[in-house]
This record gives sequence, C-alpha cells and structure tokens, in this order.
Amino acid sequence: MGALIVLLIIVGALTLIMYLKFPPPYAKKKLVNVFDMMVIAVCAVICLAWVLSVYTTMSDTPDSIWWQPVAAAGAAGIEIVFLGVCFLLRNFWVFKPPRRPGSGWFG
Repeated sequence: MGALIVLLIIVGALTLIMYLKFPPPYAKKKLVNVFDMMVIAVCAVICLAWVLSVYTTMSDTPDSIWWQPVAAAGAAGIEIVFLGVCFLLRNFWVFKPPRRPGSGWFG
C-alpha cells in the first residue's frame, strides 16, 4: 500500500505542476491565475472533506490504523482526477481557443 500511495502522490504532484505550467496562451493571464487559484482551493476543500469523512468513518472501527493510508490515497486520486478535468475544461471550454477561419465543417 505504501508504494501505491507514494506513486499517487508523485503523479498528483506532477499533475499539479503540469496544470500550472500549461495555461492557455491566448487567454488573459490574470483571469487564468484567478481561475487556477479557485480550482486549487476547491480541490483542497474536496480533499479535506474526503480526509475528514474517512477519519470519522474509520476512527472507531477495528480498522482504525488504516484510515491514514486510505485518506492519503483517496485524496491523491481525487486531486489527479479533479485537476485533469479542470485542465481540460480550462483550456478547451472556459478559455476557448480562438476560431480559425476555415477550420469548421462548413468553412
């Protein structure tokens, strides 16, 4: 379980770095920075809610020694998926690339 958690944390860190390193080049930097900080804050709140949920669910059970690894693995997985989806939304929907003439179906 330890190797899986380390792998998820490394992939999560790389996901965060890639999310911040590849903003849409055609959008205003200030708006992208505000959007990025909002996404990171929402991701942190969701991961914190996950950790607290796992703690309250598992703390009084015989499996209470496992709540920390389960919480860490789940939070890292949530971060990877959430930042991946937000990356796609940010670059292709919220800050759409400009349309090029002649690139559509009908000209």
